[in-house]
Amino acid sequence: MDEFRLIGAIARILGQRPDPRIEIGIGDDAAVLRVPGARVVATTDTLVAGVHFRFDWSRPADVGARAVAVNVSDLAAMGCRPLAALLSYELPPDMSDSAVLAVTRGIATAARHWDLPVAGGNITATSGPFVVALTVLGIPACDRVLTRAGAQPGDAILVSGPVGGAAIGRALLDRMPDRVRTWPAPVRAYRRPVARLDLGVALARDARVHAAIDISDGLLADLGHVLHASGVGATLESSRIPLHPGARACARALGLDPLVAALSGGDDYELLVSVSPEGAAQWQAQGMTRIGSVTKGRGIRIRGAGNRAGLSGWRHR
Repeated sequence: MDEFRLIGAIARILGQRPDPRIEIGIGDDAAVLRVPGARVVATTDTLVAGVHFRFDWSRPADVGARAVAVNVSDLAAMGCRPLAALLSYELPPDMSDSAVLAVTRGIATAARHWDLPVAGGNITATSGPFVVALTVLGIPACDRVLTRAGAQPGDAILVSGPVGGAAIGRALLDRMPDRVRTWPAPVRAYRRPVARLDLGVALARDARVHAAIDISDGLLADLGHVLHASGVGATLESSRIPLHPGARACARALGLDPLVAALSGGDDYELLVSVSPEGAAQWQAQGMTRIGSVTKGRGIRIRGAGNRAGLSGWRHR
């Protein structure tokens, strides 16, 4: 099975019976739990050496900061604020104590930035690669949480910032590491993603925003999650996709198509939302970019993209 079919099978096994303690379970960016007098949201993300990062591409502190950002981004996509985190390491024999502490310092600095206390965790040995995993708890910033479901035909599809930079930065580190200083912006986009937490909180407070997701697996793949959850389709305008600064020149040097990187590359962690036409203009005035519309049919139509190969999304399996 590919990643998403496997997730579906796991969800069916774990979620066979409804549980009153779970308001929103497997299938969104974070779970929403009911506790006496409050709601708690929970999310987790794991970074595996050789899969999500390499120490010859990123400093240990970058790895730690990234582990925090990708989890906080899940809270941002649902309009929630951080509450606390649990940290787990799987340590191979060749992982030095100094490297572990350097990763931890990156986590601590990023956690302070997001006001996210790390309350505990676990360390275990492994024969495999180094793994850092965070479980992050949060609380809704208002009386509702944003989810992937809720997009309506006629809605505008907005993205919070430029995309494609992280994928191109990763390719640059892999193929032409001697040119990193030539294009620092895409490299930083990969090494140090930024969670759009304050924006996500503001979006959740606007009832005209109907659905949201963060772009971790690629714009097309993550938009596909929203469309599937909402039972709708979409039309995108390729000319409106905001490309990361420096992405075009760097992509050309690498022999990559910047539009394919923007639509399919992943690791951008911008927010993608479905918002009513009445609300779209306000969010565009605040810096978001309209890239298309929600339609009644199923699937995604991309105007102006031609027959480009490679238009899909990141797969973890």
